[in-house]
Amino acid sequence: MKYQPEDMLLFDLDYGDLIRPPYRIVRGRGWGQCTNQTEEYMVVYGPKHETERSIFDTSPYLLPPGVTTPDEWDCEGFFLPSDRMLQCRIRSRHGPLAIKFWNFRHFWVKALGSSTYRCSWNNGIFQPSQINWAIPNFSHQAIVDRLRSPGRGPDPSE
Repeated sequence: MKYQPEDMLLFDLDYGDLIRPPYRIVRGRGWGQCTNQTEEYMVVYGPKHETERSIFDTSPYLLPPGVTTPDEWDCEGFFLPSDRMLQCRIRSRHGPLAIKFWNFRHFWVKALGSSTYRCSWNNGIFQPSQINWAIPNFSHQAIVDRLRSPGRGPDPSE
């Protein structure tokens, strides 16, 4: 008997069930560092968090306005929300995107107006599924709404 496509049942997989090696920071290796020079919270990609159950290579973290990521904590890049634009040298790019930086890079992100970001020279701009990082189709407001949810983190208006 041959199944039809509509006969196929989806196997519901909890990605936390997948085996992944334990995470550890290897000291003495190169690490990237980001400074948020905007006036809003940003999502940056950093080391895989030990409690995160996704299959992605990095974990998303919140970086408040005016703050720099810690020393020896490898910031790989940042998330550009769906309602934001990144001004590049040649052209502008619309989110959602992941902007990647190599190790040993100390980079910054600035705001040009209310919906445009500018950053130091990057090492790649990726759309969802082009890199194994979580790139949700979130607007900046969706990020702020999650911050305001009880128990989810700091209130961005403070």
